[in-house]
Amino acid sequence: MDFISDQLPPAPARVLDAGCGRGELARRLRNRGYDVTAIDVDPAMGGPGVEVADMCDFNRGPYEAVILALSLHHVESLDRAVDSVWRLLAPGGRLIVDEFAHERADGEIADRFYASPASLGRWREHHRTFHTGTAMVDAISECFDITSLANVPYLHRYLEDESLRDFEAVLGIQLTAVPANGSPQPPPHPQKEHA
Repeated sequence: MDFISDQLPPAPARVLDAGCGRGELARRLRNRGYDVTAIDVDPAMGGPGVEVADMCDFNRGPYEAVILALSLHHVESLDRAVDSVWRLLAPGGRLIVDEFAHERADGEIADRFYASPASLGRWREHHRTFHTGTAMVDAISECFDITSLANVPYLHRYLEDESLRDFEAVLGIQLTAVPANGSPQPPPHPQKEHA
């Protein structure tokens, strides 16, 4: 939460939390005075304060900030998602991403995650349908200027185990970005899909 709140414009900025899950982050930001729209594509996540919607088709901008917290690696099309964020941002708005670079895991990390030896193959199979951290950063950089990018620990947050913080300092990605060149439209993406 600290990274995201540090990157947000001052409240009461209009913020979109896209892929918000059950809306915990959105609730915390609302309590701090932000005007937050929280959406998730999964109907099971819908409820008070969380609207069921696909960020690729959502068009109720503009927002001063769009947050993608552990949601971008799940989208079907990175290009569509990034283009949608571009269109949803107000002039001067920013994209805030807190993500997971699963491809950076090694055998030691996989073994610790599964509490079983020789688990890297299992880790790779489990994550094979998710976009990589590299692909996400590449897709964003095609039409955004990345203003900050850091590799940070991730697994300790997912497993709620602080003892893992120093053990795996490479799985998380935190970045902020602004639309490239101030253009009102994203540049066309090549006809390829990032994997």
